[in-house]
Amino acid sequence: MSDLHVLNPVSELRGPAQTTDPAIRPNNLDGLKVGLVWNRKRGGDAVLNRVGAKLKEKYKHIDVTLYEGGIPTPTAVLDKVAKECDVAVGSSSD
Repeated sequence: MSDLHVLNPVSELRGPAQTTDPAIRPNNLDGLKVGLVWNRKRGGDAVLNRVGAKLKEKYKHIDVTLYEGGIPTPTAVLDKVAKECDVAVGSSSD
């Protein structure tokens, strides 16, 4: 006879939950710099490139740049996006 060990896959909080307010969003993207942050999961770059193309169709004088991150995206990449862009769009795809 064997023993069966059942584990609960739900994580437990360690310390108080951390919450933040949503980021302020502009009413319009005309003339803004948009960072597309890819976490290097397969297909994510294709999705972000499509999002960038659609944004360029919809808004005037928009500058779109794709940034390559990782899982997790390194702080240095996120800092660069925050410094160089007005808004950012992230993706996680398989």
